[in-house]
Amino acid sequence: MADASGGLPPRGENDEGANRKGAPIAIATLLWAPNESTLHYSNMYDEGWVEKLYRGFARNLTRPFRFVCFVDRIREFAEPIEQELIEGAPSYASCIQPYRLNVPMILVGLDTIVTGNCDELADFCFYSDRIAVPRDPFYPDKLCDGVHLAPAGMKAMMYDAHAGENDMEWVRSHTERLAVIDKELPGQVNSYKGFVERNGLLDTRICYFHGERKPHELGHVGWVERHWV
Repeated sequence: MADASGGLPPRGENDEGANRKGAPIAIATLLWAPNESTLHYSNMYDEGWVEKLYRGFARNLTRPFRFVCFVDRIREFAEPIEQELIEGAPSYASCIQPYRLNVPMILVGLDTIVTGNCDELADFCFYSDRIAVPRDPFYPDKLCDGVHLAPAGMKAMMYDAHAGENDMEWVRSHTERLAVIDKELPGQVNSYKGFVERNGLLDTRICYFHGERKPHELGHVGWVERHWV
């Protein structure tokens, strides 16, 4: 529950209840007004994108969850979305800030469509001791940060030690300490441009986008019309 300032109640370094049976997983994302750091293909996000993302998870998670949006200012949402204020001037480096929560978390961008049951992805965050991210769909020897599956207790490594690096650079600097979603839960998390566009959804549960061609430009694609609502 948000406090009067829109932030979440303070948490200790280790949330002792985070792994108790029935504890909610945090679904986290970010929204800020376009600024000088925003790339041209990411200047259209607004509250509607956050609400569609919330509804995607609500339709596809049977596990209890809380949805937290990190924002540049307190927003009005039509869905039960908690808010945390972004610290400092928002930039892509801010995408590391959800690790402040220090709880089991699925972290995604707003250009994400939930297309199938995410229970196994949520469960991973409770039984794993490592963060999992996808392989880069175009450079498979590297990782990317389209989706993070994070267990509790990652604040020290990911947030406290962060010195303002771009989120992708920061994730790749931890490659040896991370798991790979493609190996742990094959087929469940896929890039639109790197997989879904040519193969269809198949078993995709979360489809993430990057760069050009975003969901709002693909209304003619049947599965986008069905799932991005």
